[in-house]
Amino acid sequence: MAEARRSDVIVAYEMLGAPITSDHGGPVRMYIAPMYGYKSTKWLRSISVVTTPLPGFWELNGYDVEGWIGRSNGRTDPPVDGSVS
Repeated sequence: MAEARRSDVIVAYEMLGAPITSDHGGPVRMYIAPMYGYKSTKWLRSISVVTTPLPGFWELNGYDVEGWIGRSNGRTDPPVDGSVS
């Protein structure tokens, strides 16, 4: 829940004052700034709260479950600072 409540997690249902179209990932789109793009969700229709992470398509194909930029997928450089000022 702490990750979901971060100030840099965006759940958008509008773009430019109108509902997000399917062409742009609607009806709802989620963006998580300090994670790789495969962790952001397009065409979101529901959210389920679970006690343990459930791997999706990319994770089942070898991508890291967490997906933090700079700390995942074999990288050794420091992670991106997830704080927002």
